[in-house]
Amino acid sequence: MRLILLTIILITGCAQQPKPPPHVGEPLGLQMMRTEAQLTKYPFRILQQFESPVDLAFVECNGPQPQLSPTRSHTGHSSAIFDRGTSIAVVKLPSLLSGVKWPGQWTLIGAYFFAEKPQRLRATYDVDGKALLNYTVEVPAGQWTPLLLDISGIGGPTAAKVGILRLAFPNGLSQQLWCDDVLLLNNTNEIIEPKHGNAWSVLEKGFNYTVHLSNSTITLKTPEATDQGWVLEEANDIRVRFSSRGKEKARVIYADGKQYIDGNLQPLGIRPSIVIDLQSAHENPARISVPEELGRVNRNSPGDRNNDGYDETNGAYQLIATASRIEFTLAPHGNNLIRPAIEISGLPAGAATATMEGKWVERIVRLPNNNLLLELPGEFTFPTTVNVKVGQ
Repeated sequence: MRLILLTIILITGCAQQPKPPPHVGEPLGLQMMRTEAQLTKYPFRILQQFESPVDLAFVECNGPQPQLSPTRSHTGHSSAIFDRGTSIAVVKLPSLLSGVKWPGQWTLIGAYFFAEKPQRLRATYDVDGKALLNYTVEVPAGQWTPLLLDISGIGGPTAAKVGILRLAFPNGLSQQLWCDDVLLLNNTNEIIEPKHGNAWSVLEKGFNYTVHLSNSTITLKTPEATDQGWVLEEANDIRVRFSSRGKEKARVIYADGKQYIDGNLQPLGIRPSIVIDLQSAHENPARISVPEELGRVNRNSPGDRNNDGYDETNGAYQLIATASRIEFTLAPHGNNLIRPAIEISGLPAGAATATMEGKWVERIVRLPNNNLLLELPGEFTFPTTVNVKVGQ
């Protein structure tokens, strides 16, 4: 059944694909490794499947020459096997891509590998004898694993030249290593598309996320590119949230340029005079209150440093609703609140509306956990009441 499923995936891989969801979840354990489920969401092209002896002409080894192996295959009936003592294996991409305009739409290149025990290797993408991409990775034991390199960031004249995929094994292989399905992949994904002349957008391409704001652009590497890489947790018209296993753990970027890294305000492209007000409101949040028959302030969210209902990590006030509507009042402490964000849990599913002092609040989104996130318009220094309801 697994072989049949994979064969269908390979046949349909280059057809028009539905728009994939953002790459979200826990950081991947190995650089450049993607799960098979992720790969099938994107257009790809198989360059070599190692089904006949002639296919081995596209691989060259320093040491024992590769052989066809009928005992293991990722797809089809066989794979290439690198034997013990192999120190270098080269996949001749120029021969596989003769006459192809390069790189075209493709962002990632690689192949599937299988080892009975964990196997470390050094993978490089070489052009004219120079390694343009260089990573040391470990193939996990007992499963076919795609090893991919990000070619999307290669610039200059060399970008149009097809390189070779070089695999080096320190001190030579001490076990057999199987290789199958050399492939190209296009993982370009407009997670948030710009709307109505608004610059706010989020793009995944290769092993990078690029966040565009009206006065700034920031690029974040994914865990496949660095052990300090970022994983996308949430993306919508108001903000994006990233997590990392690196030194910095949490990053939240709002469409208006507010950015919070581990709970510290680090704005992007915002005028200094406005930053002063934002910093004051971040350090001394407004008092927020809710009629107890409608809900309560959530003072225990993980990012709330002072248990005051303001989550510094996410830059948002936190509320819990106990009915289909909630009312709350924000009272600044003598400072200026600028487009504050409020996250509300407990509201039922359905379309939500909000008013602030009798005026409609337009920026409202549902989060993946069904919480409601709203951003209040403008700025204010006086107590302001907001009403939110779901349904009629």
